[in-house]
Amino acid sequence: MIGFMKLLARNTNRSHRERGDTIIEVLIAIGIVSLVLTSAYALTNRNIQISQEVQEQAYAQKLVERQVELLRAVPIKPTMDGCFNTSGLPVSGPACQVTNGGASYTLLVHPLASASQYSVQAIWQTLDGKTANVTVYYQVAS
Repeated sequence: MIGFMKLLARNTNRSHRERGDTIIEVLIAIGIVSLVLTSAYALTNRNIQISQEVQEQAYAQKLVERQVELLRAVPIKPTMDGCFNTSGLPVSGPACQVTNGGASYTLLVHPLASASQYSVQAIWQTLDGKTANVTVYYQVAS
């Protein structure tokens, strides 16, 4: 029993000396955890933004490719700015607006100086407010 009392007294003295973490240690730990969580949050947001931009650009590329296909298919080539509707007819104005996933794309088939050359373009606003575009140049075979 005396041995147990000595052990208990020794443990009491030990716990008296080691009360736990100081406030400085706790603040440092909170700072490190905050830094890690903030970095993870910023990285996740950036990855989401990049993913959205890639999806928007891929969709714009598909729109441009579709306009080139329609340009190749029509017998009478357009002579002024516009685009092709789903029926393959040349149109201009609001008909050249396509909305997908919140992004609004403006399509433009523009004849160049040579009658057989065209630029086909899709223009849209990115998430951060910048204007982006995809442009393809196409020459009609004679």
